Amino acid sequence: VKKLVWATDAVLKDEYSLFEPLAEYLNGRHEKEAWSELADILLKRLKSFKGTRTEEFGRNYERDRLSDWTIHALQQAGRKKEIIPLCEKEAPLTASYSRLVKFLISESRLQDAERWIHQGIDATESKLPGIASDLRKKLLDIRRRQKDSMGEADLLVDEFIRFPGEENFAQCKKAAEKLKIWPAMRSGLLAYLETGCHPSTTPGWPLSKTGAQKTERRVHAHFPRIQQLIDIAIYEKDPEKIIHWFDRLPRQRFFVRGSIGERVAAAVKDTHPDRTIAIWKALAEGLIQETKPKAYREAAVYLRWLGKLLTEKGRSGEWARYLAELRTQHVRKRALLEVLDTLEKKPIAKIR
Repeated sequence: VKKLVWATDAVLKDEYSLFEPLAEYLNGRHEKEAWSELADILLKRLKSFKGTRTEEFGRNYERDRLSDWTIHALQQAGRKKEIIPLCEKEAPLTASYSRLVKFLISESRLQDAERWIHQGIDATESKLPGIASDLRKKLLDIRRRQKDSMGEADLLVDEFIRFPGEENFAQCKKAAEKLKIWPAMRSGLLAYLETGCHPSTTPGWPLSKTGAQKTERRVHAHFPRIQQLIDIAIYEKDPEKIIHWFDRLPRQRFFVRGSIGERVAAAVKDTHPDRTIAIWKALAEGLIQETKPKAYREAAVYLRWLGKLLTEKGRSGEWARYLAELRTQHVRKRALLEVLDTLEKKPIAKIR
């Protein structure tokens, strides 16, 4: 027991993961009686816990570590019935709702888990959104365990509204296709991105509102959500919609390497080559204006793509004239001219 107490104290004081061998010792096999004595000692400490940190987050972190090892000792001692009551007591004190819900789900107490999920979301949504997000994921896991496909779809719509984008759109599609309601759901999701109105207000919306809680519009959200609409149009391989929304995007938003402009150019290359050419020129010229050797080398990436596309389209003369124009316009930028030399001397790289 003394060894277990000493090792636990050392690990609890260790903030730099220096005492991993002691943690391994605590994860090893010891007599149940010894674990039970350790659990009683740690439970007494929890009862009188004050902590050494002054800020709330630090105190909660200390208490959570202590309670984690207490739970471990109870498990090893065969006192599993005491774990959930302990977690229920600790959850409101340190916002450790996820730990409690995890144990409840493991015991198939799904109704209790759901009750604590809603309580935890209410308590953490504003100050600790990461915990609230994890709780919503656990609620989604419960719906899947219950084989509640409609409830699962509803939660995925909630998540899309909080974090609209290609990934959550695809998750909604996957769930809706199982229910054969995707066209109606898709219309509602896109209407939300365009207008800000909740999808459930869309005529023909196929779901009831049974999500984690009412989803509030984000304070700083502006509609239409053009970048997300572009991402989804790219995901759906709809070049006309890509161009439609791209033309409404403020120009300053895409003059950087690896930006939405680059993705749009790649997505419409086969159907709208002139738009791709214009975007690559704009991206390259924007980097050239920085007048830095590194920016010139980054601009060369777009110029290589541009040269390859023009050559494939039988417009190699246009490519040569464009390079000549760049040389004339930037004749005093020696570092840029050296980069342009490489474009003419080296084979044009394949588009990434």
